[in-house]
Amino acid sequence: MRRKELERLPVMNIEVTDVKIYPFDTTGIGGNVKAVATIKINDVLEIKDIKILYSNNGYFIQMPLKKTRTGEFVPIVNPLNRDLYLHIRRKILDEYKRIMEKYEREL
Repeated sequence: MRRKELERLPVMNIEVTDVKIYPFDTTGIGGNVKAVATIKINDVLEIKDIKILYSNNGYFIQMPLKKTRTGEFVPIVNPLNRDLYLHIRRKILDEYKRIMEKYEREL
């Protein structure tokens, strides 16, 4: 099985069961945010405000952050297991690519 296929499988019985993508391209103003995602895990936990970013190395995700009083940004949600992070990233990026391909076909 290839790496991308493995990343789609559940990790420790934890699986992304729903992904919603909200395109939000900020490249026009110098940003690198392409969209914001909301996911459901096992249909019992919802995580909002996951950013899809693009850099020279390709697409990646940024989990929700909170700004502290000192101006520092700290994570609100942080997967501690690398396989779980890869599973979440793969599900989000697969859905983002599907949405963007659909959008481009409609143009």
